[in-house]
Amino acid sequence: MCYPQGHQEEELPDTDLARLRTYLDQTLERGEERLPPEPRLSEELGVSRGRLRTLLKRLEAEGAIWRHVGKGTFIGPRKLIDTPTTSSSFSMDDILQARLLLEPPLAAEAAMRSTAEDLAAMDNCLAEMKLAESMLQWKRLDEKLHRTIAQATRNSLMLTLYDTLRAQMKFTLDRRIDQVFGAEPGPKENTDDEHSLVVEAIRNHDPVEAERQMRAHLHSLRGKLFGLR
Repeated sequence: MCYPQGHQEEELPDTDLARLRTYLDQTLERGEERLPPEPRLSEELGVSRGRLRTLLKRLEAEGAIWRHVGKGTFIGPRKLIDTPTTSSSFSMDDILQARLLLEPPLAAEAAMRSTAEDLAAMDNCLAEMKLAESMLQWKRLDEKLHRTIAQATRNSLMLTLYDTLRAQMKFTLDRRIDQVFGAEPGPKENTDDEHSLVVEAIRNHDPVEAERQMRAHLHSLRGKLFGLR
């Protein structure tokens, strides 16, 4: 799995965390975003309430879930703007252009500030993406990789901006990915190769190359989804 703080991995056996991640995927497949209350969720997963809270805290730190006091726990990054009322005003071009403006500089900053733990998390994502058995699983790992890169900047405001952008993607970009690639386990092997080039530039602490590779990756994604235009 992707572990932004790699030194904590031993505290969280893969079996429990993997089971919870699978539960998130299955919940999304049903068209739902809200998780059940903790008593029911702990029973369904077969873990204690305390153990469940530890796992949820890990996923919340990754941006995989967020909690709203009084409303419950939701899958995905925290929504900082009212997505139901604003999402219709954002086109796919809006989203892609925003990604092109934000994510290449994030990759450059990550190249200057990333730690060994950050790189281990990115490598874990890359390895799992190659083994993804469904598009939903691949998209979840893709999201984690891009967020791990954003998190490696050590800039909480930039991470918040990324999370806000990511929350909008599912209303437009994610739907297009599903339309184009359907049930394929991922959008072609060369997309994984593009990710590897970004991570390698970050590993080499080369901000110029990291920014260039991220921009090239996003342009390539645009071409796959909409054709060259």
